Amino acid sequence: HYLAKGKTKADCLVLEPTGIHYAKVWATVAKYVGVEVRWVGHQESVFTRRSERLPNKNDQADALALAAYVWNHWEQPEYFLDFQPGIIAEIRNLYYQINSLLRIKNPLINRLRQQLAEEFPEAATASMETSKRDGLQPLFAWLANYQRKTLKKNSLWKNKHKQSCLLKYGVKISQFTKDFSYLTCRINELEFQYRSRLSQLINSEIFKNYNLVFDEFNFNYRLRAIILIQIYPLTRFSSIKSFKRRLGMGKEQHQSGDMQYFRNSGSSEARSQLLLWCRQRIVNPKFRPTTPIGKELGNKYDELLAKYSSDGDLGKIQAITKYFDKQIEAIAKIEISMAETPNSPALLQIKAVKLATIQSKDALILAAQSGVNVDLPSVGTSQKARGFKTLIAFKVISLALRRLWPMLKKANCS
Repeated sequence: HYLAKGKTKADCLVLEPTGIHYAKVWATVAKYVGVEVRWVGHQESVFTRRSERLPNKNDQADALALAAYVWNHWEQPEYFLDFQPGIIAEIRNLYYQINSLLRIKNPLINRLRQQLAEEFPEAATASMETSKRDGLQPLFAWLANYQRKTLKKNSLWKNKHKQSCLLKYGVKISQFTKDFSYLTCRINELEFQYRSRLSQLINSEIFKNYNLVFDEFNFNYRLRAIILIQIYPLTRFSSIKSFKRRLGMGKEQHQSGDMQYFRNSGSSEARSQLLLWCRQRIVNPKFRPTTPIGKELGNKYDELLAKYSSDGDLGKIQAITKYFDKQIEAIAKIEISMAETPNSPALLQIKAVKLATIQSKDALILAAQSGVNVDLPSVGTSQKARGFKTLIAFKVISLALRRLWPMLKKANCS
């Protein structure tokens, strides 16, 4: 009513996609009555509220911040989020629906393993392989007596259960286990259907040139999906910096007085999928793509791994920086939250702690550069090794995106 039949029809409805499902209701109504919808990112809303000196967070302040942001950037469409309609919208929905299914399925499987440990221990630690024909896991299908669409009946788990060590003691499979297995099978079935549809959409003719480039990197279907969700159409990006930021590999500089640190920016989901791809396809030489770009990325990983392994001082400096930057960032957040009481004893103490932490960081880095044996508290060797390998992986991912950007442009991806 207010959008379409007010005294003056609205020019635009401005929304923030934090409560996305609720916001979509408004977007649907606005589209129906012919009112334009623009989406503003959460961080942009926060910064606008602060810069315009609006009151502490409440619905009215949020609405004013969104209105101010649109007023300031009305003629600059690149300042707004772009939710693509059509095929990209369907890919986005399917991708996150699969994520939701996985979040439900994994706790179910963990609980089933616990239950099987006391009912069928031979199956409790078994590998939960998934059938390529129907997406079901044979063990759970047998436990639930789930109707499958495969032509051949599999009696593997039935025969294994006949030889179970607990069977002679009268231990049976509980109804709880059967019911949870049924739920798991249904989730597997839905995941299989959604994944099949998602793969079909990704392989559509309009993404042909994208997929030719993705093949060079051996991206899996989930990584292809999140990349398309984030970057399609490619013409939206004028620089590789904005392209990398969109895929979660951007850097935001934060500075407060004598403290400076960088924080990742962009899609955390894309960053997670890129890291998973690197660990699965680049870290292990056996699974590396045999394409020129695959060989380049593999060689880069080996080079960095050898460099960090041989140069202990370099590794220590990286570890010290990461360890203290996290502490400094946490202290800075506390300091910002207390900014309204600039002369309070608590705030002065927080500032002193921050200064001491910065000085400790600088002193340890100087010691490491001088060859002194420096070790960080509460950080085990295995944790450091994982940290170094993750750092190396992100360097390789950064190189991969620097190669991906021009390859997509050269392939005339629009």
